[in-house]
Amino acid sequence: MSEKIKLVVRADDAGSSWSSNMGCLEACKNGIARSVEVMMPCAWVSHAATLFNDHPDIDIGIHLTLTSEWDSIKWRPLTAAKSLVDEGGNFFPLLAPRQGDNRQSLAQSNWSFDDILNELRAQMTLGIAMFPRATHISTHMLQHILLFDERVGAAVADMCQEFGLKDDPFGFELPRLEGYPKFPRSVHLRISAFVEQLSELSPGTYIFIDHPAVESAELAATGHTGYEDVQQDRWTCLQTLTSLEVQQQVEHLGIELISYKDL
Repeated sequence: MSEKIKLVVRADDAGSSWSSNMGCLEACKNGIARSVEVMMPCAWVSHAATLFNDHPDIDIGIHLTLTSEWDSIKWRPLTAAKSLVDEGGNFFPLLAPRQGDNRQSLAQSNWSFDDILNELRAQMTLGIAMFPRATHISTHMLQHILLFDERVGAAVADMCQEFGLKDDPFGFELPRLEGYPKFPRSVHLRISAFVEQLSELSPGTYIFIDHPAVESAELAATGHTGYEDVQQDRWTCLQTLTSLEVQQQVEHLGIELISYKDL
């Protein structure tokens, strides 16, 4: 085992909103994030390309997306994937059923293997065209696409080799740092919890994943039943990742901040 503690801090959901784009950028420029995951079917992906292509030090991943989970904004596939959408032509809210959540899921639909592969291929193709420095893929709302279906996971691994992208290491082996509890959405408590958890790490390589975002009217209108405080959650995440106390703890403990590219 390495004698050093290494930490990948991954900022997810760039491309989904202006708020997420700006939050992910801020988390990397003035915080401890080093990798950013971009959702290709979303409305703000061109803005993400404008921002992140000017920062070659920020590692970019293609965040494979097959869901549209929010009530007030919807995402559609890049391809004519009729088996992957609801009656409104949007991705289903969930990939698989969740306890206590009665929204539609892709797993419960009559989905087509070919539709999924064609859509993910289109997302990778557009991803490397818009983000030429992209190094890897990851999966939105799931640790790895193979957990949805092993055949899809195997096909995605083959596509990654074809496109020169790394298949998400988190899906296979990296231990995940919780960082802080989901509740309460308190900057002070999240910073304290994050600092404490960093102090408890033993040598090895870890990953922390969250969704930093800046405040905006757009983000305030984002949510779904059971997750109405999206803005408070994601703004608080950004404050934690950019906090001086967290950065000082990282330096004090000699933790090496790395990206997927470094792996």
